[in-house]
Amino acid sequence: MKKIIVLAVLTFVLVGCGEPKVESKTPAVSSLKQTHESSLMLEATPYAQIVPHIGTKPMLLEFGSTSCASCVEMGKLLYRVKQEYPQSAIYFIEVRNEQQAIRDYKIQMIPTQVYLDAKGTESDRHIGATNYERLIAKLKEQKIIL
Repeated sequence: MKKIIVLAVLTFVLVGCGEPKVESKTPAVSSLKQTHESSLMLEATPYAQIVPHIGTKPMLLEFGSTSCASCVEMGKLLYRVKQEYPQSAIYFIEVRNEQQAIRDYKIQMIPTQVYLDAKGTESDRHIGATNYERLIAKLKEQKIIL
């Protein structure tokens, strides 16, 4: 009798440890693609690769970290904008790897967006996350996107 009870408990434990089954109302491929696209964020660009382009056209430098929730949300937003405006000079700088960039732009909090004009001079700065509409308006105002 003890063996049957132990076997029953063991069976319940093993069955209960399986992954929960999530049913989707949309086709699996469509759902996977949607989840994949919404999880992509703008890839970090090494600061050394950005420096030669500073002063050649207006640009946005986004300072953040992949370990910061607000920064990740901004990275996703910037990825979306970059997909819509592929010629735009929008860069994500991973602060953990770029101490020189942090010093050059006096970054104290993340996420921070630094807008540079065509001469490479800082024309504006925003600390914190923003939404799509405000970001697009600011990028147009700064002539980073047309």
